[in-house]
Amino acid sequence: MRPRTNSEKLLLGLLAAVVLLGGTFYGYKWIAQKQASLDLAVASMHADQTAAEVDLTESDLWTQRMSWVTSNQPPLDGSEDDAKSAVLTYVTKGARDHKLEIVEQNLNDASPTAAGTRVNVTVKVKGPMQDLVQWMTDLEKPSQFYAVTLFSLKADQDQKSMVCSVQVARYFKSGASQ
Repeated sequence: MRPRTNSEKLLLGLLAAVVLLGGTFYGYKWIAQKQASLDLAVASMHADQTAAEVDLTESDLWTQRMSWVTSNQPPLDGSEDDAKSAVLTYVTKGARDHKLEIVEQNLNDASPTAAGTRVNVTVKVKGPMQDLVQWMTDLEKPSQFYAVTLFSLKADQDQKSMVCSVQVARYFKSGASQ
């Protein structure tokens, strides 16, 4: 093997330096990405830990609430059609009691949920804003297990009254939990 010249030694040194710098650059970039990924995972775990600690401090409250729901939620007596009719009657009677004009009413499908059966009705009413607010306040009472699940409010053409479309749901115990 012949001895290397100075220019070959210089080129070999430059090649080694370029490979070393390139390897260092890409190695640093890879390590920085891994570090950022780990930092994100640690931050997510800290957030999960904080949420779990809050849940633990409030577990008695949520246990009491679940116990109240279990003991007070009405069972689904009779058929789903009877329940839909009863919910619609309750909603429309409340609207009439508040002197609201019932424009439209619909029975929707009942849907099973993890907490029981949800019976939905949709009603469109017309009247003064004050009467609408009072009706909805009286309608959505937790102790009765009624909830407004969809809501739309528009001014009527006469600009003196409002037209309100609401979907009201009532929640019943499922058959398995009765």
